[in-house]
Amino acid sequence: MSFTKKLVVIALIIAMLVSILVVGNRNNLLKEEEKEQSFYQVETVYLWYTEEVLTDFLTNAAVEFHEKNPGIRVIPTLMNSGEYLEEINKASLKNENYPDLYILTNDSLEKAYLAGLASKVRDPKNIMNEEHFGKGALNAVSYHDEYVAYPLAFETSVLLYNKTYLKNWVEKVNSEDYEAVGEGLSYEDLEFEEGDEQIEHIEDIAKEEAHKKKITIDDYIPDSFDKIKAFADVYEAPDRVSSILKWDVSDIFYNYMFVGNYMIVGGDAGDDTSNIDIDNDATIACMQVYQQLNQTFSIDAKTSDYADVLSDFLDGKTVYTLVTSDAIAKVNAYIAEKEEQKKIAAMADALDEENGTEGSSSEESSEDAPKTDEIEEFEFGYACVPDVSEAFRSRSLSVTDSLVINGYSEKKDSANLFATFLATDYAGKLYEKSGKLSASKDAGYEDEAFVTFMKEYDESIPLPKLVEASNLWVQLEIAFTDIWSGEDPVQRFKEFSNQIKSQVVTE
Repeated sequence: MSFTKKLVVIALIIAMLVSILVVGNRNNLLKEEEKEQSFYQVETVYLWYTEEVLTDFLTNAAVEFHEKNPGIRVIPTLMNSGEYLEEINKASLKNENYPDLYILTNDSLEKAYLAGLASKVRDPKNIMNEEHFGKGALNAVSYHDEYVAYPLAFETSVLLYNKTYLKNWVEKVNSEDYEAVGEGLSYEDLEFEEGDEQIEHIEDIAKEEAHKKKITIDDYIPDSFDKIKAFADVYEAPDRVSSILKWDVSDIFYNYMFVGNYMIVGGDAGDDTSNIDIDNDATIACMQVYQQLNQTFSIDAKTSDYADVLSDFLDGKTVYTLVTSDAIAKVNAYIAEKEEQKKIAAMADALDEENGTEGSSSEESSEDAPKTDEIEEFEFGYACVPDVSEAFRSRSLSVTDSLVINGYSEKKDSANLFATFLATDYAGKLYEKSGKLSASKDAGYEDEAFVTFMKEYDESIPLPKLVEASNLWVQLEIAFTDIWSGEDPVQRFKEFSNQIKSQVVTE
């Protein structure tokens, strides 16, 4: 082959290679273009929230939701809680990086709705009913008979009691050598009218029957504060017990139950300015009972800090207390710590036995470690809050974290879809990833603690939404403190009522 022909062949080969490279590069570019176009076809929903504990929950939920709904991606953004709603309003009005969906406590829903920042939920999965949520949750997100948010998480209060103490007391009362016969019966069972000729005979029979009756721990899980006072009168407490009942009387969240069933501020949904009734006969009677509890249990409002009260309870210094849901984690941590102590003690006991040093002070023995039988641990139980008295019912306060669809959003369908996913489909992951209790029945709670909180929440009264009564809780807390300290309940509640009514413009 001539030199010229060789050059022509080489040139053709080079041309072919260049052609292949160009076509391949063009195909790659087309693929990248397709990917880019596909990326921009995905609708992006922006979610704002203020509590860092929700980060893992929301991030994982966004990933799982996108896997099930490839056409929608959700970007959760942690925001500063200061001026939160105002920031949402500014961003929405400027049409700059505003949220399509955000988390807000239910007491701010009226403010958000009137500002156009909350829209009626579209409920694409038909979840806004009592099949999925209790009355407390539905009331919390209702505004003028419309749902303006989805319930996500909640907080309320319940009774926490030392089950070990109660079990021990039941055993003692049921024992044959217990002197105070008749304790198994209620006071009503042992009451007799004066002047009865056979009173002594009847009383003897009653005591004998009471002695035969075997009581259970349920008899000492109080359904009213009257029952706690009655228990305090007869209970022979261990040395370490300093109080039968103690709670943070300085915090309105734990006190509200005393007036919750009778003090009306906006109705069950907390949105009706024409429905205000504060200083009625029932609320005054309940506040009088509340004041009398201080005479019975002598709790100093200035030193009844919630964290200290709960710590003392876990140390066995009290029998009953009132708690919020954070107590669940603290109780579980206490149990885990005791289990770990028992494991270490069991290992030390086994080592001592193996070395033959049990009971000795040998350096080889674990003399500083507690023995297994020396570790004192308590079992705890949860119950709904007791009624104010036998005559007046309690009703706890609750606050609900709500999923709100921004009225300015152009992606309401996608935002509603993700909100329903968070509120129901992903509800079972909420406590695990955030420590917050889900407002949804779909969470599938079975543990006693969770079930009790959910039961209490269902019957609770949500924080009112009335903008005019935004300082209600501060003023109510002051009124409670004054009454606890001895001020006249009638006069003090009348002053409080007049103050709130003057703020609310009734139709």
